[in-house]
Parts: sequence; C-alpha cells; structure tokens
Amino acid sequence: MRRGTSLYLDLIRFIAAFLVFVDHYSGHNLTGGLLYQLAPFGAEAVVVFFVLSGYVIAYATDARERSAGVYMVNRAARIYSVALPALVITFLLDLIGRSIKPDLYLAMPAFQPSGEIWQFLSGLLFVNQLWSVNEEIGSNLPYWSLGYEIWYYAIFGVALFASGRWRIIGTITLLLIVGPTIASMFPLWLLGWFAYRVTSSRGPCHNMPKLFSACCFFGSILAWVGYEIWVGRHQRPFGLAPHFLNRSQLAQDYIIGLLFTINLVGVATISPLFEQLSKRLTAAIRWAAGATFTLYLFHMPILLVVAAVLPWRADSMSMRVTLFVVPLLSVFAIAELTERRKTLWRALFTRLLPRATPVQAVIASSKIAARS
Repeated sequence: MRRGTSLYLDLIRFIAAFLVFVDHYSGHNLTGGLLYQLAPFGAEAVVVFFVLSGYVIAYATDARERSAGVYMVNRAARIYSVALPALVITFLLDLIGRSIKPDLYLAMPAFQPSGEIWQFLSGLLFVNQLWSVNEEIGSNLPYWSLGYEIWYYAIFGVALFASGRWRIIGTITLLLIVGPTIASMFPLWLLGWFAYRVTSSRGPCHNMPKLFSACCFFGSILAWVGYEIWVGRHQRPFGLAPHFLNRSQLAQDYIIGLLFTINLVGVATISPLFEQLSKRLTAAIRWAAGATFTLYLFHMPILLVVAAVLPWRADSMSMRVTLFVVPLLSVFAIAELTERRKTLWRALFTRLLPRATPVQAVIASSKIAARS
C-alpha cells in the first residue's frame, strides 16, 4: 500500500472515531447538547469503519496474512487487545458511576440495569447482535458494531482460506448463524474489499487516469456534502428497510458506504498528494490513529463516569471542557496498554491457536451460537 494511501486511511480512522465520540459527548444529559449539530455524523462514521475494515483486511490478506492461522491470530490480537479491557473497564466504571448518579445511566436508551454477567459474556463472544438479539454492553453503546464486524472477519476468513465444499458450507453456516440484520450490512464491508481489489497492483483501476481518480475522490466528497444539505432540508431516509432487519437507517448506510467506496477508489492514485505532508504532521496522524480503536470502545463509559463524579450542571463551561479533555486524555493513555501492545497479544494467540483452521472456527462458532 502506498504511504500516502496509508496516511489517508489513518486520518479517516481517527476522524471517524472522533465523530463517534462527539456524537455521544453532545448528549443533553452530559453537555446540554453542545455540538449537537455533529451528532448525526456518528452513525455515518460507523459505516465508514465497516467499509474501511473491509479495505484493510483485503490489503492484509493480500500482502501478509497468507494462511488461516496467521489471519486468525492477527484478528484475535487486534480485537481482544482492546475489546477485553474495554469490557472489564466498562462494567467497573458503570458500577462506580451508577453508585453516584444512577439516574444518569437509567436515562440512557436501552441501558439495562441488570444482567451484567450475560452482557459481559455476550460481548466477549460477540453474540450480542445475532438475529433479533440486541444486547447492550453496559454503557458501552459503540460495542454493538463488534457484534457485526467480528462475524465479517469469520465469514471472509472461511470464504478465503477454506477449500472445496467447506468454503460454501462454512460461509452459508455463518450467514445462518448471524441472521439477516448482520448479513444485510455485510455488503458494506465487502465494498471496502472491492475498493482495494480494483485499485491494487493487480486490479483493473491500478493505473487509471489521475483526472478520473480526482473526480472519484473530490466528486464523492461533493456528493457527500450534497447529501447532508439534502437531509438538512428534508429528512434522513430512515425507515425504508424491512422491519425484521432492526436497522431503520439501512438506506443511509448504503448511501454513505457507496460514497466512501468511490472515495477510496479515487485516493489510490492521487495518494502521493498526502505524502507531501510534513513529517511532523505525518507522525501526529500516525500516533493518533494508533489509539482509534481505544477511543471508539472506551470513550462512552469514561464520559459517563466523569459526568457522574463532577458536581457541575451539564450546560456549564466547566462540565463541557472537562468532559471533552479528560476522556480524550484517558483513552490515549489507555491505548499505550491496549492496541499499541498488539505484539504481546499476538504472541498469546499464537500459542492458543497454533493449529486453528477456518473449518474449526465454523464448528466453534456453531457451538457458541447453540449455547446462546
């Protein structure tokens, strides 16, 4: 992958995670609605993450992860290095925060004041979104998306590394396990895979004209702005998906997913423009991107416990500044012990999964689903 493309992806990763943070930061109970204008972009940022995930996995399996074992170890290290600490800290901070200001937590939509053990286990096994299940993991609202993405890793791994009839059987089995809602968003993840494949060194768009690339890149941004202007005057296309999918904003998901895919296709050729950034700015983007997953999974429980501890009103300047600064400083500190330490987790899973195969993964997933 070109350095400019990699830098652009890192920048987008951090911006997307920051928008999810701002979405929750702008809550009325926390800051009196400060920056509420940016709140709708939080949902769009999650779609960007799905597409970006497919793009990155396509690159990883093309460049480095050529075996099922390496693929599984790297995915497990990437996810559990942040997800497991996030689960533990979420329930610890929720316990503290609820003891101080329980109304703050009970006012959250879908927050469940009981059943913490099942919430923890469902989050640990990523079965919190299967079929009609919609299990919130304490106060950690963003955790729901892992109940989608981890299964996309599994489905893609089976389709890529299994052979013969096991590829078809395994893929179909996993799609049946996850149910229609998760399956309905899988094409968004595959759009990222598509964007990488068509622009890779062997792809049909590898040497496409720079003018066409620029049109894709800047045209997708202009179209995105146009979409936001349109929904500002009318309304977002929610409620168009079938009711059984439990995903009322599916139409918007695909609009954003397609626009971002076009953007990724365009950036592949014009990426040298991003290489002109100063070394200092490049280092800052790389460093910030290294805490993206931690920012995404840790910010909500930290926001709430800080709000519970502070004595100020939600709309006071002291509350707004503190709730902005403390969670951000906290997640960057935590990242030093989580995703920036993936090497240690990779070594752990290398010992735990030395002989794992995609077929064994399907069998294990089936057993997990049966228990749930």
